[in-house]
Amino acid sequence: MEIVSMFMNRACNLGIFHGCKLPNRGPVISHLCYANDVLFIGEWSEKNILALNCLLRWLSLVTGLKVNRSKSKLYGVGVSPSEVSALAGVANCEAGSFPLLHLGIPIGVNMKRAKFWKPVLDKFSAKLSKWKARHLSFAGRMTLAKSVLDSLPSYFLSLFAAPKCIIQKMEEIRREFVWGKFVSSHKLRWIRWDFMMQSKKLGGMGLGRIH
Repeated sequence: MEIVSMFMNRACNLGIFHGCKLPNRGPVISHLCYANDVLFIGEWSEKNILALNCLLRWLSLVTGLKVNRSKSKLYGVGVSPSEVSALAGVANCEAGSFPLLHLGIPIGVNMKRAKFWKPVLDKFSAKLSKWKARHLSFAGRMTLAKSVLDSLPSYFLSLFAAPKCIIQKMEEIRREFVWGKFVSSHKLRWIRWDFMMQSKKLGGMGLGRIH
């Protein structure tokens, strides 16, 4: 990845590859590197694709590593699918389409609409599953509900503002799990849910509110 960054920075400085310049005097973004993956970002042109082909060829000659084009995809923002397919042929990779998942985050969808939150709700429900509710004590269910709240929803909610109906659905899933509704539908609830969500400093159970 260090060699990829070196090649891309040099190519951008020499005008071989043209990245995307952010507005308001922002930087030019040409690539984002991860542990074993890289995302190339640039202006939509055949010249850029040909330059990228050369860069990947140089990378293969220098490092001995060959890029698997069958696992690579080309996405075009604001261009027709036919243009994407044409340049994907030049890049010798597959043509991608929106929406897509990147690092577990949906890209190219309107997250203000509730239907696009279904994968999040499914993951949330899977973490607080029936068998866990059946075999855990009340304290265990409380601990698991806190850990799931701190990780899974926070990752999405730090990026997107969820609709109110989604927040309410998450609270409903969490509430039913804590009270062990999957174990017995007639189980008594001895404490108000508002008290459960209050911080321990205020005398509550410290479960916290998703909102």
